[in-house]
Amino acid sequence: MQNFEWVTPTKVFFGTGILNRLGLETSLWGKRALFLYGKGSIKTSGLYNTVVAQLRGANIFFVEHADVQPNPRIAHATEGAHKAKEHDLDCIVAVGGGSVIDEAKAIAVGALHNAPLWDFYTRKTVFRDALPIIAVQTLPATSSEMNGASVMTNEETHEKFSIRGEMLYPKLAFLDPSLTLSIPAQYTAYACTDILSHLMEGYFTATADFPLQDGMVEGVCRAVMGSLETILKTPRDFEARSTIMWAGALAWNGLLKAGVEGASIPNHMIEHPLSGMYDIAHGAGLSIVIPAWLKYMKSHIAHRIVLFGQRIMGLEKQLDGKPAIEASDIVIEALEAWYQHIGTPIRLKEAGLQALDIDACTKQAMALSKLWGVPGYTEADIRAIYRLMA
Repeated sequence: MQNFEWVTPTKVFFGTGILNRLGLETSLWGKRALFLYGKGSIKTSGLYNTVVAQLRGANIFFVEHADVQPNPRIAHATEGAHKAKEHDLDCIVAVGGGSVIDEAKAIAVGALHNAPLWDFYTRKTVFRDALPIIAVQTLPATSSEMNGASVMTNEETHEKFSIRGEMLYPKLAFLDPSLTLSIPAQYTAYACTDILSHLMEGYFTATADFPLQDGMVEGVCRAVMGSLETILKTPRDFEARSTIMWAGALAWNGLLKAGVEGASIPNHMIEHPLSGMYDIAHGAGLSIVIPAWLKYMKSHIAHRIVLFGQRIMGLEKQLDGKPAIEASDIVIEALEAWYQHIGTPIRLKEAGLQALDIDACTKQAMALSKLWGVPGYTEADIRAIYRLMA
């Protein structure tokens, strides 16, 4: 096992009724908040009124910044940072899914710096501080409520880049599974695909078997897949929703791949150009990318693919006695069939992408490879993987 550092400064409140502590707990971090949210579903659900009552009850002044988009845009975050500066705000209350929380992190940086916000995402400049963030998660998928990463899209260049830093971890995360009961099946499937990708990336790229980390990943994967099956039949099943919410928080907060040699994120590197350039759902992009990547890489990672099939997908009998490459093909086919079963695409055309600018996508993926330190991929490799998505 490799040396590692792992930190989780986020205080988590999990369960029903936890939002009655939102105002008091937020007041410990600031008294002038930016209230950030998305397109308005929190108003139709009544969550908006709950948050407002909590902030007012704790005598917290707040300024609203609404309309965060999926694949959040850097221009909108820049506007939010200007509001924070203009009103001398000292914290951010982010209510929504990963897109809202990711944008909150961008605003938290922009509020305390004068450089163009996108310069932090291209690593032209370094951020050294950020406003405290209080996250109320409503669509578990990205682990943004418990990690220090922020992914943003530049709508002018169609680039989708990220920043990371310990000060970007939300100070507080409120996870109430009852807020997720009405999420449509399609979005739940996309969210679970994203959660699983965070678990699968490190699992497939590991250079050896790691019994502790492998066991944790396998257990969480099985729990997510099983809970999604329950939700597809019974959408308002509270226990299944609770499992997915907690799995979403754990999947990419660094714990499950801590110490895993070789763990990297090539599938996210390849997917970000798809959602950045074509604005498809991130989870949909991942269910297209992952099978193509597995097909291209199977000769290098066949052992790990077979383990995934045996321990997570329950394919022991089908794989018994099969050569590794043949067994890998069976696992990949089964994973594609499962994606189709849950309603996520496995080909570009199924996501409405009739033609892909492979050159532009490859250029951006290679830039991400350099920024993120994902080794071992040439332009020819990336192009070949994109072609396998057709």
